[in-house]
Amino acid sequence: MKTIHLLTAAVLASAGAAADLPSGPGKEATVRVCGKCHAPELATSQRLTRDQWQATISKMANLGAQASDNEFEAILNYLSANFGPQAAQPVNVNKATAVEIECVLGLTRTESRAIVQYRQQHGPLTALDDFSRIPGVDSKKIMAEKSLVAF
Repeated sequence: MKTIHLLTAAVLASAGAAADLPSGPGKEATVRVCGKCHAPELATSQRLTRDQWQATISKMANLGAQASDNEFEAILNYLSANFGPQAAQPVNVNKATAVEIECVLGLTRTESRAIVQYRQQHGPLTALDDFSRIPGVDSKKIMAEKSLVAF
């Protein structure tokens, strides 16, 4: 797995980002408990099994996340239902955040930020060859994951 627990207990630092999360039981507990420390794209970029989510939630509880057993169970159910393992979906490199690009394409944070900065300065990327013009980005990594790149 390319995105081995990027912190992950879950989601949300802002109320605006909560609207982007899928509705369902456990969403409010996830936002309230996990949102104290984590941004939404950290959880939404993860695709973990139920056991992996359980281990992550246990780790966060050991690090100080506070919730009742029922709330932790609701969070586990919510994350498992909405952010379970599945085939990676292509990432639109012209719209995605640096964290999303990093997670889907397996790039470093520096490389992902360079892509975002480049598109802000030079406009949208239109072809895989465009990545070779971005300083600090290993275009070989992108070519290896080209099926996951969308424009």
